Amino acid sequence: MKTPRPPRRMPPLIAAAVMAGAGLAACPARAEAPRFQADVDRGQVTVGDAFVYEVTLGVGQDQVSDYRPPDFKGLRVLSASRQPNQSTQMQFGGAGMFVQVTYTWQYQLQAQQKGSVTIGAAHVKVNGHDFKTSPITVAVGSAGATTPPPLPPSGAPQGAAPSAPADTAVPEAASGGSFIRVVTDKQKAYVGDAISATWYLYLNQPADKYDTQVEPTMEGFWTEDVALPSRRGGMVLNDEVVQGRHYQVGPAMRKALFPLHPGRLTIGPMEAQLSRVDFFGTAMRSQRLRSSPTTLEILPLPTAGQPNAFDPANVGTFTLARRIDRTQVGTGDAITLTLEISGHGNIRKVALPPPPKLDGWKTYDPRVQVNIDPGNGVEGTKSAEILMLPQRPGTFELPGQTLDYFDPAAEKYQQATVPPITVTVTGAAIAGGAGGAAPPGPAAGGGLENVIAGEIRPIHARGELRSETGATFLRGGAFTGAFWAVLLGPPLLFGLALLGLGLRDKLSADTGATRRRRSRKKVQAHLAAAEGYRRRRELGAFYNELDRLVREALSHRLGAATAGLRMDELRDHLGALGLAAPDTARVVTLLEDCDRARFAPGSVASDDAALAAALERAGEVVATIEGAPGRREGGRG
Repeated sequence: MKTPRPPRRMPPLIAAAVMAGAGLAACPARAEAPRFQADVDRGQVTVGDAFVYEVTLGVGQDQVSDYRPPDFKGLRVLSASRQPNQSTQMQFGGAGMFVQVTYTWQYQLQAQQKGSVTIGAAHVKVNGHDFKTSPITVAVGSAGATTPPPLPPSGAPQGAAPSAPADTAVPEAASGGSFIRVVTDKQKAYVGDAISATWYLYLNQPADKYDTQVEPTMEGFWTEDVALPSRRGGMVLNDEVVQGRHYQVGPAMRKALFPLHPGRLTIGPMEAQLSRVDFFGTAMRSQRLRSSPTTLEILPLPTAGQPNAFDPANVGTFTLARRIDRTQVGTGDAITLTLEISGHGNIRKVALPPPPKLDGWKTYDPRVQVNIDPGNGVEGTKSAEILMLPQRPGTFELPGQTLDYFDPAAEKYQQATVPPITVTVTGAAIAGGAGGAAPPGPAAGGGLENVIAGEIRPIHARGELRSETGATFLRGGAFTGAFWAVLLGPPLLFGLALLGLGLRDKLSADTGATRRRRSRKKVQAHLAAAEGYRRRRELGAFYNELDRLVREALSHRLGAATAGLRMDELRDHLGALGLAAPDTARVVTLLEDCDRARFAPGSVASDDAALAAALERAGEVVATIEGAPGRREGGRG
């Protein structure tokens, strides 16, 4: 009887492959559209020199048939592929399984005579549809005997590199391998002028993975990131011919640059790594690429016609607009003045005109917002909302405002202006200039009145002393009990009083737990009051309660009152608590919204959903403040 052999264990690598294959039926397969192209390893050869011509077809799970090689007229075929080299790539992800099959036909050719020889198109059928490659021209003769063809026109598909003149060579392409090339739309610019810089990746062979290893240095420039076109989250590649060689070209990085000072400024090299990976994602072959540095000439701004105190960031083309929410207002009720700059330039750094100053008005610090087009980094808007509070009645004129800027295209200084705005203020003047009420004056008639005279009563005294009072006490049957009560009562009461005082002191001791209990009671009271104001739709009182709620939480954590702190001082204290920048911005934004709602009710939404959202946001802000990792309440650790 034969002993049964134990089952043989499958090697881990094979087991992983089998498991991956078992999941093919469960994952919907997807693939790119067929890609059929030809390439040569060199675009310039000499007579008798051998070079490689390669045809590549990339498909999914498609039917491939009827491949026909090109006509190699004028060339000698030294070797040719009898069967294509086939490789399959599969990737798994959230969108299913990606399958790509690559067929490669390779030919070794030899030039027979000087001149220019054209290799025709190769043909193939994929699912019954005809595909063909583009013809390739090879220069035969001594190096440099022929003029290299120009780069493709700038109207190429999205992501393609811009064209270059026919007599302009690309030094990075001299080696014939993959490379990175930086292209700027200007080689000479003024200080503050916008320059577009794009780093293009040129691939002479397929790659599965691209990683930026070293970012280019851009000292002397203010930079803005620009979004790149993408296809399914990856780089957009286009076919281009550079100096007789075919490349897959796509943008790897794009930035908007604004030079900060004149002179020759250099954009440093960028370094990246290309890899081919196997089925399991392991790199099989890697290549490190490095772009060449680029130097730009930056000119100083002209002094002729330059306005006084001109800001060098105001370079570009801009328009200026402003508006107010109302032209008639009562004293103590704020208006919102909005100032907006739109145009092309360094939108983030362009200097806003200073807020207008009016006698009898209180002006608050502006709230600035910047919106930049992510597709170019140089166009957008910058707006400032300014609260202005009138403190006396009358007719006032907000003076016109101007924005001086330098237009680099016209090479001269321009000015954008807005006209004055008339505002009518009604009501009584605010005493003290800060909204406080005047102290009350004396009562009518000028005299003081005794308001407690009716409460004074005369003393009633007896005419004689009653001697039986003590005798009644001594002869009473309760004498013994009363005596001991009178004798022992005071010491007992004194002891109980001491015990009560000690217990009260212990309960009221100023400990961290006590302070937390008191603060939470106040926070709960403010929340309840705010909820009541929300239901009654009392907008001003609601936002005032939210302001008190947040400041109570801050005072508890900081151990000091925050009512008189400016927003910049408040930011410093929040930073000392260890709050992150986004959390600090949420706290400050909520307090600013409360001020805006109290002084300019028309500038905030007043519907029930908006008030409920504001109340919830206040609760989240208080929880963030209480959970701050820094200094504890009362200034103690």
